[in-house]
Amino acid sequence: MRLFVALDIPQNAASYIADVQQRLQQDVNVDRWQSLHNLHLTLHFLGEVHESLIPAICEDMDIVSAIIHPFSLRVGSLGAFPHAEHPRVLWLGLRGQTNPLKQLHLLLGKRFDLHDGLSYDRKRYRPHITLARGPHVQGSGLPLLEWNERYLAIEPPHWQAKHVHLYLSELKPEGAVHSIIHTSTFDKEHSKKQAVPE
Repeated sequence: MRLFVALDIPQNAASYIADVQQRLQQDVNVDRWQSLHNLHLTLHFLGEVHESLIPAICEDMDIVSAIIHPFSLRVGSLGAFPHAEHPRVLWLGLRGQTNPLKQLHLLLGKRFDLHDGLSYDRKRYRPHITLARGPHVQGSGLPLLEWNERYLAIEPPHWQAKHVHLYLSELKPEGAVHSIIHTSTFDKEHSKKQAVPE
């Protein structure tokens, strides 16, 4: 089963992000615009996971979520990986209470490390929403500062993150279909177990 762990993004923020992507399409050519259908904020992409590991993953999510308080996020500025001069990915960042978000990512990773056969990306976590892959650069690079001023609202949407989800991703001819198979609620007493293993 192809799985990932993510936060959902509310409709008002998703609509705002889609509008920014649409405005950018008049300014830049890319290899592929990212579909924003079923938009979410990925914490850990787990890839192919044996079904027998799902109960342990759900328990890990519950244990970690019990010590994370709900936190506020908002849409941030445009950015590029690895950088604006030679970009491979164009994205929108996240601002607000990003420390609890990073702590959630870190603690989930520590729990996932306990399970043989479970792998995830161990690179430094940079929360973002991918808008496009393979942007074509003209001149000195992508004019991110100019685009931030032209296309981003002074007060972008913000929301309260209260849950984290385990998603099943099914690859179909019409594209990936994502469905939630488990939800953990923040600051809820799921278990007395330690969130960080000894």
